[in-house]
Amino acid sequence: MAYPIIDGLIGAWIVVDGQMVVTTDPVAQFCFVPTEEKMFYEVIRVVEQTPLFWEDHLERLRLSIAGQFAIPETLYQDSRDLIKANQVEHSNLRLVLTEKHTILHQIPSYYPSPEQMQQGVPTGILQWERENPNIKVINSAYKLAVAERFAAGGPFGPLFELLLADRTGELTEGSRSNLFFICGDEVYTAPDSRILKGITRNYVTSAIAAAGGQLVEKMLTYKDIATGAVDAAFLSGSPIDLLPIMAIEDIGLTSAQNPLFVTINQAYQQIVRDYLDSHQA
Repeated sequence: MAYPIIDGLIGAWIVVDGQMVVTTDPVAQFCFVPTEEKMFYEVIRVVEQTPLFWEDHLERLRLSIAGQFAIPETLYQDSRDLIKANQVEHSNLRLVLTEKHTILHQIPSYYPSPEQMQQGVPTGILQWERENPNIKVINSAYKLAVAERFAAGGPFGPLFELLLADRTGELTEGSRSNLFFICGDEVYTAPDSRILKGITRNYVTSAIAAAGGQLVEKMLTYKDIATGAVDAAFLSGSPIDLLPIMAIEDIGLTSAQNPLFVTINQAYQQIVRDYLDSHQA
C-alpha cells in the first residue's frame, strides 16, 4: 500500500530538497500524494527550538540508508530555519529521505499529559516481529496492524502504546518506543539486535547507571508479568522522554511511584538539560 511522504503536518512551512516553501507551493504537492518510493525517516523532538539529540538521529539514518544515497550537509541548518519559520516552540520534526527527495516538516506531537506522567499509561500487546528491527522504514502492513490494535482499546480504556510480542511471546519494544522493566535494582531491556535502537534509549542507559541501577538484557512475556516478575515498567522515545506504564493489558502496575524509575527519570532530564544548554542557537 502506498503512503504519502507527508501524512501529518503542523506549521505553514516545510523544506523540500533544501528549499523552504509554504505547504501550498506547487513544488511541494508531490509530498501529499501516495507514493511507492521507499522512505527512510527520523522523528526528532524539538525542545526550546532545538532538535534534540540531532547527531544521534542523523547517524541512525546513515546506518539505515547504508550508502544508497547521500544525506545533504545542510540538514541541521535547514531544520533550525524551519523551526524558526514555523514558530512552534515544542513539537516533533520529521526528516524523510527517499532516493529522489529529502523532506523536513513538523508534525503533531503526542506528548503525554501531566496526569499520564504522574500516573502512567495503559498499554496493549500486538503480536508482531520486525523483519529488520534496526532500520526505521515505513511498512504499510505494520501501520495497518498497529492502527487496528489501537482501535480495539483495552481493559483500562484507550491505549497509549502497544508492546510488540515476538513468535515466542517475548515482549521486545513498543510500536513507537523502547521498553524497560524494573525488578529491584535491575532494569531489563531487549538486546540491541532485537529492536529499533531508540535515540532516547541510548541516554536512558546512561541515566540508569547514574541512578545506581543495573542494566540487564532480558525479555519477559505477558505470563512473566502476570506472575509478578517485575515491579514497574516504562517506555522511552523521542516524543515522550521516559513514561511510566500503569497497565499492560489487564495487569495493573504502580510504575510512576517506583523509586528507581523516579531517580532514572531525574537523571535523564539532567542529560536533556545539558544537551540543550550546549546547543543553544
